[in-house]
Amino acid sequence: PEEAMPAPTSPRPRRLQRHAALGGEGCGDEAEQDVLRTEVHGVPSPFTPSSNTADAVYLAADDSPPAPTHRKPVEKVGGRWRGVSLGGWLLMEPGPAKDLFRRFPRPDGSEARCEWELMENLRRSEDGLAALKAHRDTCITLEDFRKIRAMGLNAVRVPFGYWIVKGPITAGGETDPYEGPALEYLDRAVDWAEECGLQVLLDLHGCPGGESGEAPCGRRQRLPDSRWHWRRWRFSETLRILRFVAERYRDRPAVTGMAVCNEPSHEVPLDVLCRFYDRAVQEIRAGGMLEGRVSIVLPVFQRSLRGFSQQWEVQLCGRRHENTCFEVHWYHCFENQWHGMTFAQHLRAVQDHTEELRRYPIVVGEWSLALGCGVQPGRVSKDDMRVLFAHAQLAAYDAASHGWFFWTWRDQHGIDWDWQESYAGGYLPQIEGVHALPQLPPVEDDLPPEEDPLERMFDSPACDPRVRMGDTVYLRTFNGRYLDVEGTEVRARYGDRGRWQQFVLSPCEDPEAANGTQSLQDGDVACLLSHTGHYLGVKGERVEACEKRTEAHCAFMVHVEAAAEVRHRSAVFLRSLTTSKVLAPNESDPSGRDSIVARWGDFGEWQRFIIEKPLSTVVTPRRPRRRSSFPGLPTARKSVDGTPPRRSIGGYCTPVRRRSGIRAPATTPTRRRRSSAASAAAFAENGNQEDDVVPPKRRRSNSVATPAPTQERSVELAATPSRKRGVALVSAEPGPHCLEATTPLGRNTTGLDALVGLPTPSRRRSIAACA
Repeated sequence: PEEAMPAPTSPRPRRLQRHAALGGEGCGDEAEQDVLRTEVHGVPSPFTPSSNTADAVYLAADDSPPAPTHRKPVEKVGGRWRGVSLGGWLLMEPGPAKDLFRRFPRPDGSEARCEWELMENLRRSEDGLAALKAHRDTCITLEDFRKIRAMGLNAVRVPFGYWIVKGPITAGGETDPYEGPALEYLDRAVDWAEECGLQVLLDLHGCPGGESGEAPCGRRQRLPDSRWHWRRWRFSETLRILRFVAERYRDRPAVTGMAVCNEPSHEVPLDVLCRFYDRAVQEIRAGGMLEGRVSIVLPVFQRSLRGFSQQWEVQLCGRRHENTCFEVHWYHCFENQWHGMTFAQHLRAVQDHTEELRRYPIVVGEWSLALGCGVQPGRVSKDDMRVLFAHAQLAAYDAASHGWFFWTWRDQHGIDWDWQESYAGGYLPQIEGVHALPQLPPVEDDLPPEEDPLERMFDSPACDPRVRMGDTVYLRTFNGRYLDVEGTEVRARYGDRGRWQQFVLSPCEDPEAANGTQSLQDGDVACLLSHTGHYLGVKGERVEACEKRTEAHCAFMVHVEAAAEVRHRSAVFLRSLTTSKVLAPNESDPSGRDSIVARWGDFGEWQRFIIEKPLSTVVTPRRPRRRSSFPGLPTARKSVDGTPPRRSIGGYCTPVRRRSGIRAPATTPTRRRRSSAASAAAFAENGNQEDDVVPPKRRRSNSVATPAPTQERSVELAATPSRKRGVALVSAEPGPHCLEATTPLGRNTTGLDALVGLPTPSRRRSIAACA
């Protein structure tokens, strides 16, 4: 592999230093020569420049004192970017180029995972290269640029691989399978942008050797068969490609940005990465893209912005470069940290991003509407969450000094990644129609999780927040997935709550003692009864559901984090009494990552569970407080008078029904919803004939029933405690960023209520149906 860039041995004095622009002889010192060294395994690279390309360029080193670590970010010249990425066009990825990946599978029938593997498949097929050309010709056209402009956007980000500029490279005895050069497509993008009045950010998305071992750089070389090391990144060839692109497009007014790479691995040493960025900025400026017109984008990926900024300022003499910015990719769906968050926590994270945007020069280079699997609909539907999340991000990222780019223009992974589909569906607004988030209510340290006002705004809390013996509960792992049982296997596979994810807390000595009055405390011992009628137990390191009775290895001590009592959404640890090991997902084993094991004795992030009770809007209520509530303990159910229960179509006839002589169906939540829908239809048909419509019995809920928008009369709603709390929250004095919005019902509201009332697709469909 190519030699790494060595650290300078001493500060360089102010002087003119001469170096070869494209890596030829004549560098100012030995360190600079090492940066541009082009030998790979002792063999000269085919990219070694000829003598006529080694034009000398003079750069002045700056010995001025370092700048402050946090300089106030300056807005990009020409205005902030507000645009989309044209992903999957000139560097193909499985989402944006799904059809091509599906059409040309690997020899074993599976789909390729990156462009490198796809090109190997294409070259094995007779019509593979023709299909590639057709993809490049039709994936993005002039019509796409016109649509982008019509949607109120002002910029496009064009990711491309180095092979688009230089073609495939032979290095270390291996020739890249890529097809190139294909600069005519970059030329088209710039021409179309100028015709449509759009700005262009040219993004070197895949560097020679790869800036990481991940698919976005063109070749996936990740674990377990990873062959990538950061020294494989060929810095010198990358610098020459950046210089070439800068010289080619330096006079094009539409090109207002240049990104030096994409998502460099965190394995690259920070000082090495900063020195590469320093040289990259010099090469681009020397190529003719000047500070007054072109911004240079420096990605900060999987690193602390604060730490990177300090290294950049101190190591590189502060004010050497002007009109540069850091690039961040803020996705809320990939890492375990995001999967373990609720929707309210995601909104808080978006607002936290705003603070970083005010301190550093930043472009949000990639973001989407995708959320972690821990986000589940409660009082707010999936449609509402998507709209609210879109408005929250757009409003926050507007504070970025250099703007933002959505990923991506089109993507077959789903609506959360596809700007066109999200815009057409009403989830993404016109830029001027963005509603900013008000100041979110603060989180108090001593406040129980279920009492967080923001959590209560989006989720209906459990009727009784205390967790008691005999309760039905769910256990959410640190990665947002719930424990589930299938057969005897105990795993954490899904982010939704259902029957497979339900467990009943049972005392170990006497399951019949679970009468619903004993509150679960820190240090209590309990057993977990699954929906299959088997108790969870520890055998060796594995956790299985195979016991019909409570045995010693089925007992778990409950440790509560920072509390004495277990409540809804408390963080708990479950320690086996027989092995003293703590339950956790098998995160360290890629082949069995979703299984549950008892392997470690410490109480860390991986071992933490969030215990949740069924919410007040859930269909399945808490189980009854008697022996028959535990599956696997067969006891004949008897009525109050000791006789076998009599069945009716609606269920058991309770004593109340027998006394009244009425055999009415049980008012389950499902029947209530159906009754509500029928009543609403009758009301819409009969107008003001209220006496003809029997309103369904409403159960206590945080949701507020609203009359059909076509009716002029108002409906007085009962002031339940839950509604009082909601009114108190949304009627608070609006913050400085709080906007007024008109909902589909014609109500002028402020704060979070205004955002929750945005015209989502589901609301528009409901209004159309009522009309």
